[in-house]
Amino acid sequence: MNSAIPLGRLAGVEVAMSWIVPLMAFLYAFTLAESLLPNEVGGQAPSTYWTVGIAGAVLLFLSLLAHEMGHALVGRREGIGVRGITLTLLGGHTQFVTEPATAGAELRVSAVGPSTNFALAGVFWVGATLMDGSLDGFALLVGALFGWLAVVNLALAVVNMLPGAPLDGGAVLEALIWMATRDRNRSASIASVIGIALGGGLFVLGVLVTRDGGPFGLWMVVGGVIIASSARSRLRDAPAIGQLRSTRLGAVMVPDPPVVPEWSTLSDVVARAQAWQPHTAFPVQAADGRITGLLTAELVLAVDARDWAVVRAIDVAWPIDRIPTATVDEPVLTALQRADSAGVDRILVVYPDGRVAGTAGRDAATHALRRPRPEPA
Repeated sequence: MNSAIPLGRLAGVEVAMSWIVPLMAFLYAFTLAESLLPNEVGGQAPSTYWTVGIAGAVLLFLSLLAHEMGHALVGRREGIGVRGITLTLLGGHTQFVTEPATAGAELRVSAVGPSTNFALAGVFWVGATLMDGSLDGFALLVGALFGWLAVVNLALAVVNMLPGAPLDGGAVLEALIWMATRDRNRSASIASVIGIALGGGLFVLGVLVTRDGGPFGLWMVVGGVIIASSARSRLRDAPAIGQLRSTRLGAVMVPDPPVVPEWSTLSDVVARAQAWQPHTAFPVQAADGRITGLLTAELVLAVDARDWAVVRAIDVAWPIDRIPTATVDEPVLTALQRADSAGVDRILVVYPDGRVAGTAGRDAATHALRRPRPEPA
């Protein structure tokens, strides 16, 4: 999102676009105005073709946005935080804070995008049908545009449902296998193998189509390479991801951190740092017993040592509403995903009753991956 062009917020979701999207929009508008629309409906002024062509390019990218908004809204309904949507050269990407917790949630979040394009294809097809046979040239032009948008949305839906990562169909397939096997890690591996086979098949078919002069051969080759490469990466990472999912945060946290009163000076904290090792993060507590922040070694060192005697812990600690909190039973992967979204490198770990259990940092992943893997049942 940082390198993308921000477009604002829609239904509370940040939306941005890649810098190449305006270029692609111009290319679509140019193709519509100079080729596709004049071939379908003749006798219109160039300015009319360009007006409808620009509208078509905008409606196409609004279709892509609707696809991604479907993912975002269903994900949010499933309790998954949404970091934002970025429109790209190949469509778009919705970035979630964490992965879906259940197979059903993953199925619903993944399937809604292509379903949205199927629905839009139907809407545009109805619009094209209503315009068909009109005696008005402009209405015929709009009908031709709607017909094109119907075909494009149908193609987007079909292509996205191909069962290979990073397409939605790959996630749908993984969710279905997860439902059948009740083993998330195994389903990821099986879906990745199928994705590699699909990508390889598309690549070979694309080469054959290109050799015979087919217009879509090159796109099939590129799509096959992307799908096979992405699926291969997922297969390679599957064991590590599985380990992070199966390891509970309580097993890798630094337990029982010393609690620092809000009014403690940084000098007080530094004086006890040696005795408090290996702790480098300390919950900050108010007079009424509430945990109000988290003080880390990095925050202390960022303050001039000459000011340690007068700066209080609460003055520099991360406020509690900025600190990601996770229970001891939460998977390491989910907790780290939430911390990454918050932009803080520490997690406050609590027991189910809310008491502080420990702290964890980004090295929790390293500790989890070093643990012995459970024997398969």
